[in-house]
Amino acid sequence: MADFHYGVRAECYVGPDTVFKLPLIMDNIAERVLLIADPGLKDTEVVKKIQSILDGRGFQIIFFDDFGKRPGSVIVEEAVALARGARAPIVLGVGGIRALHISKAVAALGTGTSRVESWLEGKVPMNPVLPLILVPTSWRDPFLLSGQLILSDARTGTAVHLQAQPGIEHAVIIDPGLMGGLPPKSAAASILDGIMSAIEGLASNKENFLSDMALREAITMYVRALDIVMQRPEDPTARSEGSRAFFLASLGLASSAPGLGTAVSYALNARWQVPKANIAAVVLPYLVEALVRFRPEKIAALAPAFAEVAPDETPAAAADKVVDGLRTRLGMLKIPSRLKDFELGLERLVETAETARRFGFMSYLPRTMTVDDVFDFIKTVY
Repeated sequence: MADFHYGVRAECYVGPDTVFKLPLIMDNIAERVLLIADPGLKDTEVVKKIQSILDGRGFQIIFFDDFGKRPGSVIVEEAVALARGARAPIVLGVGGIRALHISKAVAALGTGTSRVESWLEGKVPMNPVLPLILVPTSWRDPFLLSGQLILSDARTGTAVHLQAQPGIEHAVIIDPGLMGGLPPKSAAASILDGIMSAIEGLASNKENFLSDMALREAITMYVRALDIVMQRPEDPTARSEGSRAFFLASLGLASSAPGLGTAVSYALNARWQVPKANIAAVVLPYLVEALVRFRPEKIAALAPAFAEVAPDETPAAAADKVVDGLRTRLGMLKIPSRLKDFELGLERLVETAETARRFGFMSYLPRTMTVDDVFDFIKTVY
């Protein structure tokens, strides 16, 4: 048995109304908080509820949501300046992946003098971190509990994979009541994105017995949530299943690693501003087809989540049912099936392959891949 190290330090709260625990988490830390939220959330019930909870307990809120379409490094630099100027002792990130990763970067840089550009160039900040609380409003983030994040570099227009100081996530709240604001197709794409990173973690060379258990159960729950969203978009069961799947996927990926599909979708998102979840939904079936060749037993084990499997089914036939099950659901959702549907020129995607290959977690793929190999995969999906 290979050595195993488990290092998740965050307090995790998963379930309905867990957002009301915010004051209890923050009580012994600070009375002032820098709240970083997705711009689209400012006037929604999500942010209003959080502000009401904190106002009711006397917390002073410094609000930041000035994202626009600017690169992540620019946003982080401005938010860090605000955190330092206001001497905010705690960071609260609310929203989708972008808001969570920006919040993580601000917590990593907020107490020192380091600049985000230095970090992007490889100089990891060594200062103490600001306590960080993350409140996701979608069902996916492969780095939620790992201290990792992706930022787009304003100087190059490319995405960069970063590792923050160990234990930067002080607490995570996954409340299904905060997950209901997405249209059905967007909610389905978010779930498919979660499924993709969970399958990658299962097939990773970094996987272990804990990640296997967590990720297999996460995928099963994700598929149940997806089927409910497709049939009954308003059913709260989907939010509950999706939230628990998200936690288990985050737990598994904290000790394993995402892979090729995650790298390609982040690289495309940073350079061309195509929503990451939409890219993941296109990439997912092609990724699973590729993994069948290198981890057939892992993919075959997932078949019962996607379709009925006969007791005498061969592993190859079971693995095929996973791919077929995904394609059937994508067809029903009428989600694009090719990258060219996003009006991306193939000749401009070589740099995407180069960016994706540079991500640190690409070292744990089931097989070694060069930039040419990554580009060949992109051409298959194109």
